[in-house]
Amino acid sequence: MPMTTLVGIQTATGVALAADSQITEDNLRSIALSTPKIVAVGKYLLGITGDTRPGDILAYNWRPPAPKYGDDPVIFMGRKVIPSIVNTFREHNYDYNEALKDKDSGFDYLLAFNGNLFHIACDLSFFQSQYGAYAIGSGGQFALGYLYSQVKDRAIPFTRAEQIAKRAIEIASVLDVNTSLPLQLVVQERN
Repeated sequence: MPMTTLVGIQTATGVALAADSQITEDNLRSIALSTPKIVAVGKYLLGITGDTRPGDILAYNWRPPAPKYGDDPVIFMGRKVIPSIVNTFREHNYDYNEALKDKDSGFDYLLAFNGNLFHIACDLSFFQSQYGAYAIGSGGQFALGYLYSQVKDRAIPFTRAEQIAKRAIEIASVLDVNTSLPLQLVVQERN
């Protein structure tokens, strides 16, 4: 089970990602500012929830394909990005299919490039939200409720998206035992 809260908002001009700082392992809670849940990998932003090993593999070993500005981002995800993630897992001896068999393991990611935001599930399927609002992890349902009360479309101002993302994490930190402040906020403007 992903023990964290990660939110993302895609606007017409970019992406705002926010995450909490709590790491939960078994019954141990730690605040881990030195291991952020949102990392820059080349020109990508990767938000990580769930099992730490696959997230660490991507954060420190993945060499993503260079995003091309004229490409359709959905097609680029399917043809280039997801295969590069599969190859990185394979190169580092991580079998995500085997991990799917364990009901207590798994991961979810938010991935941004060129101001586009995608949710990647633990089976490496991916999608984009119609409204540009995403919330994953153990506090994701609380955060998503707030996001949907505030985000009606992708036309919201970028600075407002940052405020909403922060507030969604703050709400989740009150309602979810696996989510704690301080929060991390990272933005990416559309090229």
